[in-house]
Amino acid sequence: MKKIIYILTITVLGFTKISANSKFYTTEYETAVTFPAAYAIGDYIEFLKVNPLDVAASGYYQISISYTRGGVAAAAIHLASISHSNPALWRETGRINNNPYSGLGVNFTIDCNTEYNNPRFRIRAINTLGISADLIVHIKVTSLNINGTFTALNTTGNDLTVSKFLPMTSDWNLYVGNVFSNAGAQIAIKATQNGYVGIGTTIPDEKLTVDGKIHAKEVRVDLLSPMTVPDYVFTTDYKLKTLKEVEEYIKKNNHLPEIPSAKEIEKNGLMLAEMNMSLLKKIEELTLYSIEQNKKIEAQTKEIESLKNLVLRVTKIENELARK
Repeated sequence: MKKIIYILTITVLGFTKISANSKFYTTEYETAVTFPAAYAIGDYIEFLKVNPLDVAASGYYQISISYTRGGVAAAAIHLASISHSNPALWRETGRINNNPYSGLGVNFTIDCNTEYNNPRFRIRAINTLGISADLIVHIKVTSLNINGTFTALNTTGNDLTVSKFLPMTSDWNLYVGNVFSNAGAQIAIKATQNGYVGIGTTIPDEKLTVDGKIHAKEVRVDLLSPMTVPDYVFTTDYKLKTLKEVEEYIKKNNHLPEIPSAKEIEKNGLMLAEMNMSLLKKIEELTLYSIEQNKKIEAQTKEIESLKNLVLRVTKIENELARK
């Protein structure tokens, strides 16, 4: 008699949690769903609604699935949070353990939707693996803290648009460090609810803020209107400053025209796209100065050649007169 009572007690506690005020909460739910032989990738069965009714509830669930095909078993364990995800989307839950068919991959995954007051789970096909018979999938859901009620569902459909692993929080931090050291971890990535991301900083002030050096093979910058490539410098109506005007400006301001000063850059930083366009403009203007200088040099060279020829003729005449 004592053995029977003991077994019954273990069974009850396996499916309930006793709180300090002696309330009972359901923590586990089991079911089985059947995918027909002709099921397609994206087919799903919405099988459960959950209700974490207590403020102490974590909102975390563990979902185990198992199924067999021709005597070969496959199983997986998924973790889901209905407290920290985008309520507008179905998302694929994280998989922490997986035992697929040998060398053939995984047939099913678990999705969750955290619509307010209506959080739900479904199982979805992500592979068929040539199955020609109905496939029964056993599912066990365990609340990792407390849960109010489980409500069985049986809604089917097909969805090929599910995104993977889409948590939603007000912000997110990733710290890294040496687990064998007493030194504290350092911030690696910070994401905020306004879409700003920081690398090496906890206070990103733009879409991407990096506290450190960046190493890349290529960087592409899109120009924002009204910023344009300054090829207008080469148009016939462009008024190019004279070198004398540029010299006077430099003497007065200690920097090139239309280029920010050192103090301005120290205060406001360097706007890469704007600065590149400004430097390109100066290069194009410098090219025009060089072309103009080259024309003057060519003209001077011709004048020099003419003068040399004149000197030779005069010298020849002088020599002939000297011989007479």
